[in-house]
Parts: sequence; structure tokens; C-alpha cells
Amino acid sequence: MHPQISFAETNEEVPFLINNGKCPNLQNLGHVSSDKGLINALNTIIPKVYKDDNYKGWKVETIAHLPKAPHPEAYYAMAKHYCGEEVANNSWFVEVLFPQYLPAYDASHRQIFVTKNKQGKWFAWFRFH
Repeated sequence: MHPQISFAETNEEVPFLINNGKCPNLQNLGHVSSDKGLINALNTIIPKVYKDDNYKGWKVETIAHLPKAPHPEAYYAMAKHYCGEEVANNSWFVEVLFPQYLPAYDASHRQIFVTKNKQGKWFAWFRFH
């Protein structure tokens, strides 16, 4: 794994970006002022992000506006670094628990960043674990 700064310096593809290694297009980005509809959308989003059969039986642990997510110095800072402040400010942090991997915290807890397009459809754009 490369340190965060190396991606900015070398212009390497960012491995955590979901959409073909690209940030959400600002022209198609919707304004996200609440998490309305996100819980329902996660039923479609999470199986698309975690496709492997090993990731069945998940549950959502945390949903938070990304700027106010747990550890903003890490998650919010990553979003701003990779895709800019506008994308970060219009995104939500979702932490998903896969109980079959407990008690190992890093193996059982996965994080994604989600936002909406102008049509109001939620989508994940970043997968940290």
C-alpha cells in the first residue's frame, strides 16, 4: 500500500476510487443535505461494492455526513485530498460491519463514501476497506 501523498506526487491511479478510478463528476453531482433514502439505497450499493460471497450478512454501523464523520482528520481529509472539497462536502460516510470477521476490527469493518447524482440516485464513489 502506498502512502496517501505518493498518489498526489506520482499521479498514480487511486486504488480506493470505485468508478473506474475517477472522482464523481461535479457537473452530475447532486446536493446532499440529508441522508434521506440512503438506508434503502445501501441495499443495492453494498452488494455492488462488496461483490465477493465472503461479504454476505452485513449491517450498517455508522452513517454520517462526511465532514462530521468519525475521524474527520482521516476520512474527510482523504475525500478532500482525492476529489476536492465540493465532493467531500456532498458525501456521506458509511461504515459497514461484516460480523463473520469479528473479532478482527479491520477485517470486519469497511468504509465507503456515497453521494447522489443530479437525478437523486445514491452511489458509492470511494471504498476504504
